[in-house]
Amino acid sequence: MSLNLNVGTPKSATKTLDAHGNEIFAYERLGHDVEGKHRLSAEQVVNYLDQNRTFFHLFPNLLDELSIPHPKSGQAVSLLERQVFQLREQRDALQVAVDLQLDIVGENAELSQKVQQFTKALMATQSEQAAVECIIEQMKTLFKVEHIALVSWDVPKVSVQGMNQLGLSQTWVSALKTTLQAEHPICGLVEKEWQKGLFSTGQAMQSVCLLPLGNTKVWGVLALGSQTDRFHPSLGTYFLKMMAELVSAKLGHLFSHA
Repeated sequence: MSLNLNVGTPKSATKTLDAHGNEIFAYERLGHDVEGKHRLSAEQVVNYLDQNRTFFHLFPNLLDELSIPHPKSGQAVSLLERQVFQLREQRDALQVAVDLQLDIVGENAELSQKVQQFTKALMATQSEQAAVECIIEQMKTLFKVEHIALVSWDVPKVSVQGMNQLGLSQTWVSALKTTLQAEHPICGLVEKEWQKGLFSTGQAMQSVCLLPLGNTKVWGVLALGSQTDRFHPSLGTYFLKMMAELVSAKLGHLFSHA
């Protein structure tokens, strides 16, 4: 698209001030060259207006002649009406963003309270067996997790029911151990072989969360499985990391390399 404008050659510029004290420049022109009209593209006009923000200070009458379509109806509206519509759109977009942030704050506050309850319950246990039972029970009742598995690579110093040992003879176990890093929970999908080995079930999980256990060296994992995409890859891991640290601190003494 192109626009035909009669543009004279600038001769000199006079600096003045508008009603708000802003500097504006008035140009004298040699006149219109009817035979030699300049053909300007829409992009050139846009660039010119962008670089000369005070243009309509000099030619306010042009505002009355502008044809501005309404974004939805397509009918011509005034510049003021178009600006009002745009401000409303921006306001609505900001409101959506604010509402989203409020929802996130609410969810985090609720989750923080649950983690606090979990911490109190775990710290109140008097034995390793009670601690393991507390972890599994809290995951089921407090956090509503469908599938829970607490496993270690080696045999603990004290036999504890509910904590299974995964020997490294199987390839997938060795790969799992290599993948996990302390203080770095993993969420998303895992291979079916991993799911079956961790949860001892052939029921497929839609998403899995793996909480590595151990401070400097990983000695086990708390695996959480769901039939939904609850543990999607983009899930925040702040509270998950906190819970992994709690479990590691409570049971780490069972392993000499923890």
